[in-house]
Amino acid sequence: MNRTRIRQVAAAVLRRPDGKVLLLKRAASHTTNPNKWCFVTGFVEEDETPRDAAIRELREELSIESAPTRSGPVVEVRMSSELTLHVSPFLFEVENIPITLDWEHTAYVWVEPGEVTDYDIVQQLDDDLRSLGLL
Repeated sequence: MNRTRIRQVAAAVLRRPDGKVLLLKRAASHTTNPNKWCFVTGFVEEDETPRDAAIRELREELSIESAPTRSGPVVEVRMSSELTLHVSPFLFEVENIPITLDWEHTAYVWVEPGEVTDYDIVQQLDDDLRSLGLL
């Protein structure tokens, strides 16, 4: 009998004072969703809370130290019959900061929340914004 595996994921949504959110383009070499646009995301490690994972991923991927100002309800993303992701979105309010990309991303853009679907985004990315009350 086939059982669906559930993985916990944290998503860090960065928002500037002008209301725009940061989208990152995954590198072609990325193992999941290559060349798709996303937020800072990562798997929640054992003995780690989703909030702590979001803070860690933000530090690892963009060298930004910050704490979330808001969290939203979990977004369930069914990747396949074998894998479902439980994405915990967190909102980080940031100033107009410089963005330094790591190996996982090749480009970035600041967009209005309603414009994210104009990009080739990872599955249900807009649901993260809805969960945080931004859409």
